[in-house]
Amino acid sequence: MISKTTISALAAAAAYGLSGAAAAQAPGEIPDIAAALLQSAYESDDPDEIAAVAKAVKDVFPDYQEAIAADVEAKLAALEPQEPAAAPAAQAAPAGGLLAVKPWDGKISASGVMSSGNSENAAVGVSVDAARTDGDFRHNIKGYFDLGESDNITSQKRWGLAYKLDYNFGARTYVYGRFSYEEDQFSGFDYRLFGGAGLGHYFAKAETFSFKVEGGPGYRYSPVDETREVEQNVAVYASSELDWVIREGITFEQDFATTWTSPTTSFQSVTSLTTQLWGDISTGLSFEYRYETDPPLGRENTDTLAKASLIYGF
Repeated sequence: MISKTTISALAAAAAYGLSGAAAAQAPGEIPDIAAALLQSAYESDDPDEIAAVAKAVKDVFPDYQEAIAADVEAKLAALEPQEPAAAPAAQAAPAGGLLAVKPWDGKISASGVMSSGNSENAAVGVSVDAARTDGDFRHNIKGYFDLGESDNITSQKRWGLAYKLDYNFGARTYVYGRFSYEEDQFSGFDYRLFGGAGLGHYFAKAETFSFKVEGGPGYRYSPVDETREVEQNVAVYASSELDWVIREGITFEQDFATTWTSPTTSFQSVTSLTTQLWGDISTGLSFEYRYETDPPLGRENTDTLAKASLIYGF
């Protein structure tokens, strides 16, 4: 079936050719009326329509058949579907698997530390806080190490590592499993091991402000330094995290956590302010407060740490 575009092309081309106006066109150059008719056909994106109009135009302008054919061929080639480009290997699957650096988001900090309580001294420390999202799962890793010496004697040595796996079953709600290990040479405990699971919920979840609370049952294992007695207790863990971007480049964070057992309850509060210097580099000031309701004999209830940090975000 001949479309209106084809009929118009035949009529216009015939009229133009009969008028003899094409003779004024430069050799080898498609006449203006022919180019206009072809362009009208091209806009239909219909190969059959383009071919019909092209045939009519070539019949009226036989001296320009080669130029017309070349122009039409180029247009038809452009209309042919292209094979989709193969996705880069890096997009198909992150290189390196679970522990690949690129899929992880977080920060690494180097700090100067001032402490008081069971150890009173200046120290240096490093820490890492990283997370990776994989569908409805989110992997969270935190670690720290603080070391201080005075007159070649270690006056502070503490380190810890925690791993938490979240599973999102709603826009703001998730379940989690958490494991942590920590050592503090001056806490009165040889080390502390904790494992537990629970429920978490974001009460606010925006790019510039978020607040979440989580908690649930667990189990804590704590050998005491002096007596070598081992405290093994069912525990209840609860925490909250607040992140607030005050303005671009300045972030305020408040983290709170508590672990309850029948012999003692531990509280920890960390308040920090981070300021971006340039790119991925920031500086940070933080204050950590830790309180133990019933510490081992001869130990203080309260420890505080003030930190000034240089932070690399990734």
